[in-house]
Amino acid sequence: MLPEKERSKEFGTKVSPHIINEYGKLKKVLVVPTPSEITANKDIPNINPIFEKTRQNSNSEEKYIVYPGASECHAKLLTVLEDHGVSLIYSNVKPTQEYHTPLFTRDVGVIIEDVYIPSSMNFGYRQIEVPSALAIINPDNVFLTDIPYKIEGGDVVYLEKDLLLIGIGPRTDANGLNLLKFLFPEKEIVSFSTVRKDKAFHIDTNLGILGEKLLVYLPELVPAEIVSFLTEREYTFVEASPEEYETCCTNVLALSDRKVIAPAENIETNNRIRQSGVEVIEVELKDILSFGGGPHCLTLPLLRE
Repeated sequence: MLPEKERSKEFGTKVSPHIINEYGKLKKVLVVPTPSEITANKDIPNINPIFEKTRQNSNSEEKYIVYPGASECHAKLLTVLEDHGVSLIYSNVKPTQEYHTPLFTRDVGVIIEDVYIPSSMNFGYRQIEVPSALAIINPDNVFLTDIPYKIEGGDVVYLEKDLLLIGIGPRTDANGLNLLKFLFPEKEIVSFSTVRKDKAFHIDTNLGILGEKLLVYLPELVPAEIVSFLTEREYTFVEASPEEYETCCTNVLALSDRKVIAPAENIETNNRIRQSGVEVIEVELKDILSFGGGPHCLTLPLLRE
């Protein structure tokens, strides 16, 4: 748990974000302070297939699931980030629903160049996470509109300065896609459905960025036409192990070009990534993974070189 004095100092920070891809050297990320206990309410909607399986396998009679090692895992991730020179900016989110632990800061917004677009969350109880992110962003960098849209950060892959992939599914809709196209008409924005065999829910459960023109992906969850399109653009791919889908094998976070943080649980996928010439820094995230998210979900990059 972060000391209260340090937390209050960080919460007063105003950040001017800048992101032009997802592999430039990471300088600042939005995270939450490590909670003393991480829980999930069994009564919340089916937020993703991985959590749904966790809920089905829970033998407890309580109305919530406790993840006993999750706090330690989260704290280790934050330590690894700091050890690699990343400044942590803390969201002061206060849950409004019992047993809601708001760990996954990636979802609360999309940053393209110097613009922060607040998410309109699929699950209403999570919308409280967005104002806490807005509180630390310089208002001059925030885009606000009354036009209805649905978008979450986990569905946006910033491949390179003028090329983005957008996942369309339960979390991000056509209005969200059209909003991004309106705001950034000079960029090529390619979309595909993330609904595949009741598995994918965010695009980062389909594929992840390892470095410039290098991706890790699950072939059954990424349409062949998207693979062909990117191959023509000279992208290469590391095939993730399908047996490691439920431990979020593609949910990696690039610290810089060809240097990533990955869940230690994905032994086969991580070995394949290393064989492609990428440095893999492993962090044990077992209990957090069973909630349906990894290093990519747990962080919202605010500044990259």
